[in-house]
Formats: sequence, C-alpha cells, structure tokens
Amino acid sequence: MPRLLEEGELDWEAQIAESLDNDMTKAEEDDAFARVAISREAGDLSDGGRVGGVTLTPMSGGKRLTQGRASARRAWMWDGTESLLPLAWNPEGTRHDGARHYLLKRHCLCCGAGGFVGLCKACINANCQHCRGGTMSEKIIPCFYLRKSQVPFPQRFFGEIACFLPFCPRQGSKGFKTMEDMRMHARTRHRMEYQAHMETIAANKADELDVLRARLDRLMDSRPEQPEQWEVPPSEVSRKKPYFTPEQRAAAAMRMRQVHAKKKLEREQNNHPVETT
Repeated sequence: MPRLLEEGELDWEAQIAESLDNDMTKAEEDDAFARVAISREAGDLSDGGRVGGVTLTPMSGGKRLTQGRASARRAWMWDGTESLLPLAWNPEGTRHDGARHYLLKRHCLCCGAGGFVGLCKACINANCQHCRGGTMSEKIIPCFYLRKSQVPFPQRFFGEIACFLPFCPRQGSKGFKTMEDMRMHARTRHRMEYQAHMETIAANKADELDVLRARLDRLMDSRPEQPEQWEVPPSEVSRKKPYFTPEQRAAAAMRMRQVHAKKKLEREQNNHPVETT
C-alpha cells in the first residue's frame, strides 16, 4: 500500500499552482512599470502635466489652480544673449527671490571672466595693470540685465539667411549671417535632411544638363548641310612665298625701271630749273 499524504505535510502541487496564479507575467510587469515610470524629458510642469502614469496639478493652500507659478524669468547677458534665470520660491509658494542670486553676478571687461560676485579675483590674483588689480569699478559690469535696451555691448548673433528646412526655428530674424554658418548648422543639426537636400540639388543640375545637351543636339541637326571647306592653317600660309612666272617678273622689273627713271628725271629738273626769256 503506498504512503498517503498526511495533513501536516505540504501540498507542493497546490502551492505551485497558487504561485502561478499570483505571479505576474513579464509582459504584465513591463506594462505596470511603464505606467508609473519616471520620464527623463517631462517638459515644463509649471501648469501641471503628466509624467508616466502620474498627473500633476498646480495647487496652493489645498486648492487647485488653473495656472501654475512661474519658475524662471527672462534676462539678457551683457553681450545680448537671451537667457532664463530660475526663481527660488519660499516653502509656502507665496514669494520668490526674483533671481537675485544671478542678478548679483558680475562680468569683467578686462580679462573677460564672468559669473563672480564682487571683485574680479582673476585680475586681483594676476595684479592686472589695466584695471589696477581689479579695483577699477568701471571695468566691472552686471552679467545679466532685465531689459534688452540696457545691454551695454549688444552683438548681432543672427542674420537674414534662413535655414533650408522650413520648420527649423532659424527662420526670419533668427537666420544666419553667412552661408557657411547655415551649412555648418545643417551638417550638425539636420545631417540626414541636408544630405537628401544636396542630393536633390545635384539631381536637378544633372537633369538640366541633359536638357541643354538635347537642345544642342536638336539645334545641330536642324542646321542646313554645307560643303566642306578646306582651310589652310595661318602658320602654313605665312611661311609660303607667292609664286610668279618669268613673264610676270620681267614685267614687274620693267615697271620698276620706269618708275626709277621718272623719279630721277624729276630730281634733275628740281635741281636745274630751265630759264625762260
């Protein structure tokens, strides 16, 4: 008679079946983790949003708000570069510092250092002779300005040459100064699109060349047939002397003798004029 399972012993088959029912499959686990996973690029959450499977809503004092609070303010650097300065809020969310930590930063016109507070330590350590060791206040200017009109040294960063892609933000007033800058931007930011664009231009040029060749062939075919003319090269014509027959040479010599005799007679008459009474 076989040994029977007693009540105190474990039922392994039932335990295994129960564990299979409770455990989640790999696909179900991945789906569950994806719904609550943290996104690396959440975007701007000032007015709320959704990150993974979590919905964020701006609130103040336990009440929902239709619009969240600002997290940064616009500013311009000393050379006209636009920037955003982050704001620090108090725990209650009722007051911010106005980005005071960044507005206190200074820029040195002597050595070009920036981002410091107070005096330029680089000029002080180097004992700079141009600014007397960083003691000239006119050499130290604010690093950020809240109004673009207050920028002391604005530079022209953009031109009128737009990017070849219509949906690129570098259009209109934010274009490039030169074509070289636009090509460098296209090769780095739109590599695949720029390659396809250049291939299209090359194909169009090849098509235009084929059309011009076909037109030239049709023009040559439509010309009337002309007899072939043998032309002597100018170099050979200049080397050859003209050919005269003996009769032509004798006649030419006779004419030359008559011309010389006539000239001789005229000279004698001029030297001895005839006296008339």
